[in-house]
Amino acid sequence: MNIQTLKGTKSDKQYQDINFFRRGGMGEIYSSLDNESGLKKAIKIVPVGNDEEYALLKSEFEIAESLKHQNIADTEYFGEFEQSGVKYIYSVMPFFEKGSLRDLLASQTSNLEIKTAIKYFIELAEGLDAAHKKVIHRDLKPENILIGNNSELKLCDFGLAKLIDVKTRTRTFKGSGTLPYMAPECWVFDSNTTSMDIYSLGIIFYEMLTLKLPFDGRNENEFRDKHLYESLPNLSNSRVDIPIRLIEVINKMTNKRQNERYSSVSEIVRILNEISYSTAQSNDANIDSLLKKANQKISVTEQAELKRKQEQELIDNELKFIDFSKKTIFEKFNQRIHVLNQSLEREKIRINGNQNNFTVSFMNKSFSTSYFSNADIPNMIKKRKEAILQHQQRQYGMVMQSPPPTFIEKDNVLLIGKVVLYNGRYGQEPWGYNLVLRRANQQDLYGEWWVVYFNDSAFSNKSNEHYAIDIPDFYQEYEFGRGNVMHTRTMELSTFESKVVDSLIGKILE
Repeated sequence: MNIQTLKGTKSDKQYQDINFFRRGGMGEIYSSLDNESGLKKAIKIVPVGNDEEYALLKSEFEIAESLKHQNIADTEYFGEFEQSGVKYIYSVMPFFEKGSLRDLLASQTSNLEIKTAIKYFIELAEGLDAAHKKVIHRDLKPENILIGNNSELKLCDFGLAKLIDVKTRTRTFKGSGTLPYMAPECWVFDSNTTSMDIYSLGIIFYEMLTLKLPFDGRNENEFRDKHLYESLPNLSNSRVDIPIRLIEVINKMTNKRQNERYSSVSEIVRILNEISYSTAQSNDANIDSLLKKANQKISVTEQAELKRKQEQELIDNELKFIDFSKKTIFEKFNQRIHVLNQSLEREKIRINGNQNNFTVSFMNKSFSTSYFSNADIPNMIKKRKEAILQHQQRQYGMVMQSPPPTFIEKDNVLLIGKVVLYNGRYGQEPWGYNLVLRRANQQDLYGEWWVVYFNDSAFSNKSNEHYAIDIPDFYQEYEFGRGNVMHTRTMELSTFESKVVDSLIGKILE
């Protein structure tokens, strides 16, 4: 972008020599010369896409301009201009020659001294405490912390800031934070609270002490799971010189539950000052040892609770997925029957039940659709593997090799069902098929239904009609069929399509 001059508080061409410096989270940063003061300034320029964005950006620059504290970067002015038909909003602040906290951490060849780290912590906490009188930052990270002329730290970039008590905006043009620093509640779009910033600041404190992030991930889902379900790594394992009370402060700041963090940053400021005063004087090794034991016990208990919570979420998500998938089958039949009934006057096709178990009937014939318990599948897999290992132990006196995965595992089968035809005169007929719900992989959100047709093979003199098989026989027959093993039954797989629905309805209309 080619900009010659920009307006300031004192003149229309107050800022000159405007040159691109770097890209920011929301726009671009330029360096410039303030003609009135002769000082170098930093100008953030953000393009505006629509009226909603304009109102939000204007509001948040106004907030930033109103925040005045020695540990908050001063926003001196903000304005707007148009270029090539695009509207821009810009804000002006001092140019920080020493860069950001990210630059400082990247330049460190050894850990910060505890005394220095605590000094920085107090500065950041005091700046955040002042900001919280008006606003929640929502995007605290080392890149948004600048270093002043006297090496003091200053919070900046309130571009994601929201007024206290305003409902969190879901991911709009500006997102909702930066992945390594986002509090658990940010991932579920909970209400704005100052506790979000307290969590992020705790993550920053951890990073400043260890020069590494507590949680790392390759993608958004990995970060989400770690923030929601993985406890903070024990700081004592990274450094032996961190006061136990400081570890406790950071652990409380980053507690997964909002109501178990500090209620305000002012509490953190007070405790950090106490730690600063007492660190050099405390020589009670016994107290330190006892505190370490207490900290370790708390961490183990928290980790067990987080693991239980994660396992429960996996179960809940699978149940929701299965329930949704059952509904797709039910709705396909329901919709098709509705279309047919519009042209039937004397008798109607009836569907009774719900997605878990339903029956479709016409005059004296019907078919039922039902499902086996999904919990049976992992139990079957476990028992099969145990049986193979026991067989190896009996035959060879030792385990020769690990059991190979079953086809149920390879196909990611999550649910098994069956469809059976009934005749009012003769009861159950030898006609039907099984249903299996399969996922292509763990990232497959919806899965796919398949139809499994079992027939008696040429070795048998029984019926040539395909039929359904009950649990537990189904597991063995599925393994034979998928493995193309010569057997008394043959198996055929096909995807569940509209023609499957029509062929089944056609059976009860015969």
